[in-house]
Amino acid sequence: MLIWIIGAILALAGLAVYRRDEKKVAGMQKGTVALVLVILGVGLIALQLGYLEGIGISPLSAGVVVQGPADSSTGLGVSTYQPTGDYATKDKFSATSVSGTSYYKANGQPATTTAKTNTNPGVEYTYWVDNSSYYVKPVTKTAGDKVTYFVADAFANGTATVTGYDLVNRQSVSSGAYNTSMGANDQANIEFTYQGTAKQSAGPFGGVFVLETNSTISSVTCTGDQLLSDNPYHLTYSVTATSNTFRTWAYSSEMDDGSGSVRTIQCQFQNGATAVGAGSPYYAKFIPANYYVTNEGNIVLDTEKFLNDDTTRTGLGSVTLTSYWGA
Repeated sequence: MLIWIIGAILALAGLAVYRRDEKKVAGMQKGTVALVLVILGVGLIALQLGYLEGIGISPLSAGVVVQGPADSSTGLGVSTYQPTGDYATKDKFSATSVSGTSYYKANGQPATTTAKTNTNPGVEYTYWVDNSSYYVKPVTKTAGDKVTYFVADAFANGTATVTGYDLVNRQSVSSGAYNTSMGANDQANIEFTYQGTAKQSAGPFGGVFVLETNSTISSVTCTGDQLLSDNPYHLTYSVTATSNTFRTWAYSSEMDDGSGSVRTIQCQFQNGATAVGAGSPYYAKFIPANYYVTNEGNIVLDTEKFLNDDTTRTGLGSVTLTSYWGA
């Protein structure tokens, strides 16, 4: 009602100015002043009646908006738009949709399984899905003033094959098919070959490479393009025999990136003054890292739930090669 009254007053004031005897009002031609007042008054009345909105003109907002409830004090509709988030997880190598327990995290807030349907422009959101058959990479985006689309890549949990090769004797080392000689003060050079399955992965985010050997082995040195200089992961490892010891190296996401490419690691073993003993086994293990939600509600990458004081592995499996030493 107030808008109607103001519009009517402006229109009538414009007519009154036009009928005055003076040629100028407030230093301006009275005709111009009158026309402006009439246009303002009629425009307010037309706006209140909805005529301007009907032809796509809204002086109260810009762009496409949603008409909100009327303001009780003025009777004027308030135009607002609430940006939203659209979430999906798909197989990285196909159009297959991947389901699971979805987690949503706004910056500074704990992750929750309640979807962030309404988003706020300028706020960073992270989306992740926990699935027992897929490795899912979290996606983080800063919400805009329209719909923000979150599409997470997922890797189907695949299989990988690890084999060993004695570089000196030119023999394959796998499942006891060849026993590499390893006497007292001896050394051996073994190349480990890792081959994943194309369009799947047994560890798309990297992980920890473990070599477990007889404790007579005095040193092991390993090199490879996919090995990291620092190990960011945590791993609680138990040897298979009390007479064994182990060493670890972190490996990158390139080890099993879903391409099925062959990767290699070269290791040199140095034995001590005592022979390892004929038939003594040693193990090459690849333990993958995966994401998990901490007790504080953060989504982090590790090989076990370290920040939760939990030694449970986060990966969906591991790959192991068992080989044997000779006399």
